[in-house]
Amino acid sequence: MDIKNALVDNEGTKAEIKANELYDLLASEPAKGLNPDQSKLVATYLEPLLINSRHMAKTTFVDEQRPYFAKLSTAMFELLKGLKINTTTIYQQYCSANNLYWLSDSPTITNPYYYSKDMVSVGKITAKLVPVK
Repeated sequence: MDIKNALVDNEGTKAEIKANELYDLLASEPAKGLNPDQSKLVATYLEPLLINSRHMAKTTFVDEQRPYFAKLSTAMFELLKGLKINTTTIYQQYCSANNLYWLSDSPTITNPYYYSKDMVSVGKITAKLVPVK
């Protein structure tokens, strides 16, 4: 969510830092504490998560980060949907103009793919992952 928020604010340096933190987290022990089925699911999505977070962490230019963020968001949504371990509601949101998705912890649309603050509210919710109790 921090990466998405940085892109919404056009803060490439912050997105780079947060992408690097995500990469480090994923590269350490991503399946720690998970059951075998969950570990297998993590293995399925780990490579695209690592690749795209690493590419985002190699630049501070939001124009270069956004395409990797789109791929990262898609893989992360599928992983979280399969793991069923989220403790808060996660919204998958969609920008039809760019045909791209992102994740949010709020139903309010804050589109990370537009450069203009006028367009930040363009998008819609396409899926919702409810908290697991």
